[in-house]
Amino acid sequence: MRGLVKYDKGVGFVDVREVEKPILHSPDDVLIKIKACGLCATDVHVWKDEFRYWPPVVLGHEFAGEIVEAGANVTRYKTGDRVVAEPKVGSCGVCDACREGKIQLCVHRRAPGWGVNGGMTDYVTIPANMLHKIPDSVPYDIAALAEPMSIVVHEITERAGIQCSDVVVIIGAGPVGILSAFVAKACGASKVIVTGMTASEKVRFPAALAVGADEVINVEKTDPVARIMELTNGRGADLIVESSGSPAGILNMPAMARIGGRISCIGLCKTDHASLLWNTAMYKALDLYFNFSSSFTAWDKALKLMESTKIDLHHVISHRETIDNWERMFASQSDESAIKVMFIPEGEMHPFNKRQPASSFE
Repeated sequence: MRGLVKYDKGVGFVDVREVEKPILHSPDDVLIKIKACGLCATDVHVWKDEFRYWPPVVLGHEFAGEIVEAGANVTRYKTGDRVVAEPKVGSCGVCDACREGKIQLCVHRRAPGWGVNGGMTDYVTIPANMLHKIPDSVPYDIAALAEPMSIVVHEITERAGIQCSDVVVIIGAGPVGILSAFVAKACGASKVIVTGMTASEKVRFPAALAVGADEVINVEKTDPVARIMELTNGRGADLIVESSGSPAGILNMPAMARIGGRISCIGLCKTDHASLLWNTAMYKALDLYFNFSSSFTAWDKALKLMESTKIDLHHVISHRETIDNWERMFASQSDESAIKVMFIPEGEMHPFNKRQPASSFE
């Protein structure tokens, strides 16, 4: 079979290569036939040598598929089950984080796509305890959004405690920012405002509006702080969701928030340093939540949201492609002309979806 492989250390060294079909190495594993695998910014960072990885490794951690083989110890799942998988393979189980149930924070974790082989191929093996069943009404390409959706659910509902009627500002119009708009509106937010750059106007802003945002602000044309204060009658937002990792966005978070408001940080910065309006945050007594990855419970909540929503989440998927077109899609992710790219194995690609954008935004 073929897979998109990061085959050596350094910038680049990514290509479509022949890889061995995986086998079950443990009676606790399952073999999954991949139906869809989303392109994440992490995959782009691995390509650019900006994120940890252990080559050679098949990229991709946002995948959905069908179980085609189950180990002898697997009792909760069976052949034919439609599943998604948490990217938390290799957590040690004995460190403080693991024993507190926060396996996503284990320093020994080796996630599919950078630590072990991932989903940009035809088959992958995964421990059964990482799986979640896909609701019958949720198609595979939407189910492959479960990983970023679960991050959003965990970090703005379980951590930051979004409340119905909250005014929510989301900094960044990437896939996580757009999914944050969807989740915020699903949780009863009274107003959802998404900020982004000019590059987001053509494709990403329309998607944000389609799934839940009430307003989008181009920060290169409009002062976001002034506009947010105008929209909230000078009060500020109840919850700020930082999904961009942008130094400018991070700096101004406290200025956008109301007194006693909350900030949930999702985006990672390119460097380990970012400035913040510290005294403004102190005078407003803001609650600041730093986050990483997702919880077990957030996955089931994300899948239930997918099952129950009347909003078409296909607005978030701008392209469906085979891995042969990976380089163009990685570039589209970087320049914001794509939202979420879904890599579909050649045998699973419906003829009318080949090399065509999945939405009407392009």
